[in-house]
Amino acid sequence: MEISDLLITTAQSDQQFSACLWDYNTLNVRKHYKNGGSVAPKCFELVGRDYFLASQLGKPLLHLWLLNNQDIVKNFRLILPEPANCLAVCPENTYLAVGINCKVYIWHLSSGKLLSVQQKHFQPITCIKFSNDGNFLLIGGQDGLLINYCLNDLVTLSSNFSTQSEMGKVEPLYIKKDHSMAIKDLHIGIFGTKSRFSTVSVDKTCRIYNLLDGEILRNIVFEDGLTSVIFDSWFGTLYVGTETGNIKECSLKEVSKGLTHHVNEKSSITLSGHTSRIVCLALNTSETILASGSLDSFVYLWDVQLRQVLKQIKHNSPITNARFVISYENFFAETIKPEVIIQSLERTIDTSKELVVTKMQDEDLEDDEDDFKLSHAQNRKELIVDNMKLRGVNKQLYETAVLLAKKSLQ
Repeated sequence: MEISDLLITTAQSDQQFSACLWDYNTLNVRKHYKNGGSVAPKCFELVGRDYFLASQLGKPLLHLWLLNNQDIVKNFRLILPEPANCLAVCPENTYLAVGINCKVYIWHLSSGKLLSVQQKHFQPITCIKFSNDGNFLLIGGQDGLLINYCLNDLVTLSSNFSTQSEMGKVEPLYIKKDHSMAIKDLHIGIFGTKSRFSTVSVDKTCRIYNLLDGEILRNIVFEDGLTSVIFDSWFGTLYVGTETGNIKECSLKEVSKGLTHHVNEKSSITLSGHTSRIVCLALNTSETILASGSLDSFVYLWDVQLRQVLKQIKHNSPITNARFVISYENFFAETIKPEVIIQSLERTIDTSKELVVTKMQDEDLEDDEDDFKLSHAQNRKELIVDNMKLRGVNKQLYETAVLLAKKSLQ
């Protein structure tokens, strides 16, 4: 069965809409999403099959759109401490991670609880992404630091394991300082803990790592500063965007004799067309089309096989985001009953109640208030206590499993 997809784009200062949904085969506009201001780069996410979530450029605000509605969802207080640098929603649509200045904030979406705040970076965070299995959170910054957290460590709130003074001080799995300048983008493969990921920097290098242990596999050196990166699902071809507007295509199947590989005009393929810095890259579902967004206000659609521009989409201002999304029925449904529960975001970590919120937890502790029966309050309280104890044991088992996995790799 063929999976159809659509293209969604955002720009810096388009007064007519915040985001635009395209049929990229015909360039017909399928839907506009309005009244959310300009969307910041790396601050646009699809939440399940229900919502688009975006951070407004230069303001500490998040906006929600139902996929079938052009106007923002009302009656939500999605207010951040400061404007977001970048954000990501975990694959289970349970947690929201937001990079704000030098800190990363983790919220539980269905309760709005702020679960954790960490600061390991010395300069602002530039990119943040979850692994496709939701177990890891990767963060890159202007200081060149790359940090990998275990999500389970970040979202566990219980006095059995952490005190008030320790909140937000979770130790990452590893910290890498291989880049000498700002990390501009990162991309993670689709094979869970066995995935590889890549980072690019204005220091002109693209580095490829193992996700689980952070082992560096390859250091690819280019002639220009790098601003965006993506590779295909089978890890055969790498695409990097540059500050000059060119896109470099490199084969990852070629075996390099050493750790470092220098790329020049003769050893790579250049996709030329943009006249300014590349902001974002995306591959469609079938990986036959590469979309590139640039500060020159264009989105180009490239045929991957022919390495030619198929179509151009002109915007009124520099591009901030461009990505492909599956063409869900909810885009064109008259009404939507959201499967994902989203609540207003809290501003502080609440440790007054012992609560363990893990990656596996979503709806078990968050009931719809309309369905809540007062007569069941006592039973629910007892269930929560039992649930908390069980999840505490699960956390210990998880930590033991991680240690055994690390030892097996040594």
